[in-house]
Amino acid sequence: MAGDEMKNVISYVLSAVATVYTLWYMHFAPPHKNSGALSKIGLEHPVLFTVWGVLTFCALAFATVIAYKKYLSTKVYIPLLTLSGIGMFLTLTNDFDFDNKAEYYLHCAGSLTFSAITGITIFLLFLLNYKKNSLFKAFTYITAGVLIIDFICLLIFKETGLIEALPIFAGYILLATVNLRREKIELTR
Repeated sequence: MAGDEMKNVISYVLSAVATVYTLWYMHFAPPHKNSGALSKIGLEHPVLFTVWGVLTFCALAFATVIAYKKYLSTKVYIPLLTLSGIGMFLTLTNDFDFDNKAEYYLHCAGSLTFSAITGITIFLLFLLNYKKNSLFKAFTYITAGVLIIDFICLLIFKETGLIEALPIFAGYILLATVNLRREKIELTR
């Protein structure tokens, strides 16, 4: 198995494990309610929350790096994923406990940083490839739609497990799709 194929397999397995783990983790509370927010579940299950955060960041970051290297020559993903990782670190190391205001605000700032920067990084991948073909055009619109709809739902319904998980699952699916894709090779004489 070639190196790139092996990286793709690792990425798919990591994303699949993160998806299954997230779905299992969400069983601790109703995912459609505020009590089902991943961070709220983390107050009762801090180790499981840490595992969720590390798995989620690693799966999305690994798939993103593969896609950027496959389709673009820019290294813009490096500082963006670094900021995203810092955001996840803040999310995991500070409790979502409103009684402890400093930790609560650091947690929220980290969560927002992780979510926004990861979403922007993936959106930018598709936007920079927009003119290449219709798949990238569609994924640009889908990513923008998911981010906008998620933000509106967050404002309306507050934080829920579903609102948090759906963009992550969309990221896994969209990145796996472009990473699985084989480039068309044109033969010329």
